[in-house]
Amino acid sequence: MRILHVCESLIGGPASYLEEILPYQIQKFGADKVALLAPANHRESIAASINCFVGTYERTGRNFRSILALALAIRKSIKRHDPDIVHLHSSLAGAIGRVIVRGMLRRPRVVYCAHCWAFDRPRSTAFTQFCALVERNLSRLTDAIVNISSHEEPLLRKAGFSLNNAKLIVSGIKDLASPPDARPPVTDHRAPLRLLFVGRLDSQKGIDLLLRDFALLKPGRATLRIVGAKIVDKGDLIIPPEVELLGWVPRDTLPALFGNFDALVMPSRWEGMPLLAIEALRSGLPLVCSNHGAFPYFIKDGVNGVLMDINTSGFLDSALTILENTDRPAMSAAARATYVAMFRQEQMNRDLIGLYDSLVQTTSQSKRAPTLQSRPMKAERMIGHRAVGESRQ
Repeated sequence: MRILHVCESLIGGPASYLEEILPYQIQKFGADKVALLAPANHRESIAASINCFVGTYERTGRNFRSILALALAIRKSIKRHDPDIVHLHSSLAGAIGRVIVRGMLRRPRVVYCAHCWAFDRPRSTAFTQFCALVERNLSRLTDAIVNISSHEEPLLRKAGFSLNNAKLIVSGIKDLASPPDARPPVTDHRAPLRLLFVGRLDSQKGIDLLLRDFALLKPGRATLRIVGAKIVDKGDLIIPPEVELLGWVPRDTLPALFGNFDALVMPSRWEGMPLLAIEALRSGLPLVCSNHGAFPYFIKDGVNGVLMDINTSGFLDSALTILENTDRPAMSAAARATYVAMFRQEQMNRDLIGLYDSLVQTTSQSKRAPTLQSRPMKAERMIGHRAVGESRQ
C-alpha cells in the first residue's frame, strides 16, 4: 500500500498527529511507500527522525498564490507517487485535495480528517453556515472521513452530513518511556497555583479570555506561563508583565515542563481533539479547559480536571477554587488513568490502517484501479528527507 499525506500547515496539532502515525506506517509499509506534502517553511515542524519522502511547496500565507501552489503540488505528488490512499489533513488541504483528485483519471481513495471543523463554533453565523455547506458537499467526494473524537458525530449529524463514510478513530499518542511519578501531597496550601498555557496565541484558543480573567485574580493566587506564539490572528495581544511568555518549545520537552505545573489551561472557543490535552493527561497533568468541543467527552469536572464556562466572566477564579479544594495528587492520578484508558497510540494506528485496508480492498474488488501490488514509490533519489529537486527551506 502507498500513502500520501497532505497538509496545508504543519504548525501545532497537524505535526503532532503526523508524528504519531507516520512512524507506524513507515514501519509497516516501508519508507518508500509513505510520503508527505507540506509547506517548505514548515518543514522543521516535523521530527527529523521521520525518514519518509517529504515533498514541499512554497507557502507565504493563506492567499491565492499559496493555494494555487498547493493545488499544483497535490496534483504533481499524486502523479509522482501514484498512491492508493491520499490522506488530507485540515480544511484547506481537504478542500483543494478533494477537488484535485476528482479531476484525475486514476483516482486514489481519499481520506479526510478535519482535525477541527471550521463550522464548529459556539455561535452559528453566515461564515459557519457557508463552511458547513462547503464541507457537506465535499464529503460526497470523500471515501472516508476520520472523526478524532466522539464530539464530531453529533456535530456532523446536526449539520446535515450523511454519516455513511464517517469513521471514529480517536486520537492517541505513544506512552512515555517511563510513567510519571505520583505527585506528592500539597503541603503549602497558600502557595500560588502554577498554570501553564501551550498553543497558538489566537482567538480560537481563548488566550484573550484567559489573560482577561487572570488579571481579575487576587495578586499571588496563581502564576501563568505561556508557551506559543501568534499564528493566525493579526491584532496585538497584550501580555501582562507578571505573565511569562516562553515562545515555542520542542514537543519532546513538554513532559518535563508539565512536571513543574499544577494544571494546563485550555480555554478554547472551539476544538477538535487536541493532542496537547492528551499529552498533559499522559503526564498526569490535570486540564482546566472550556466546556466546548471534545473536552466534556473525556474530562470529568473535579475528577481529572475542571470544565469552565468561558462565556462567564470570572471563569478562571471559579476553576481555581475547585483546584484549591480538591485532592490534587488524586486528580493527577485520574488524569493519567484517562490517558491509559482512552488515548493509547496503538489502537489509533491499528484502526487507521484497518480503514486504509478496507478502502483499498473495495477499490480492488470494484476494479476502479489496477491490481494493487507491493511496489515502491517511483524511482527518486532520497537525500535525508527530500528528493533531489524538492524545495528547501
